[in-house]
Amino acid sequence: MADTDLGLTDREKELKKWEAPYRYQEFPKMLFRGMTTTQGRVEVERRIVAGEREETLAKESGWANSSAQAAAVETGRQEALGTAAAERAWDDRRVSAAAQAEVAVAEAATTRHLGEIPRRPVKRKSHKKKKPSPPPPPPDEGV
Repeated sequence: MADTDLGLTDREKELKKWEAPYRYQEFPKMLFRGMTTTQGRVEVERRIVAGEREETLAKESGWANSSAQAAAVETGRQEALGTAAAERAWDDRRVSAAAQAEVAVAEAATTRHLGEIPRRPVKRKSHKKKKPSPPPPPPDEGV
């Protein structure tokens, strides 16, 4: 077989390998997810998926096809959280002093908006009447 690369440098030989018509490949594919930083800015995280199954799992956990879409989803999520926190603050005006103290403790424990205050479990009192215990057995008489 004749060598058709006579007279080419190593660099030119390598470049010749890559000179081919474009052929579309679906994978690997880049996915994006929006994240809010501690300063309140939305940044976009990137991830490469190798196949359709991996892409499906990633999209179920919040990854998107474009960075603009990922940023818009995160911004919408933050706006919804802020709205929920504002509605909760409006409703908290009408709760008891004990409940307001509980809200203050929950808000002091975090720097984020709380759309809902976690409820403490309440121990319910039983209203069932206890059955009277049976009378003690008579003492044994000598047989």
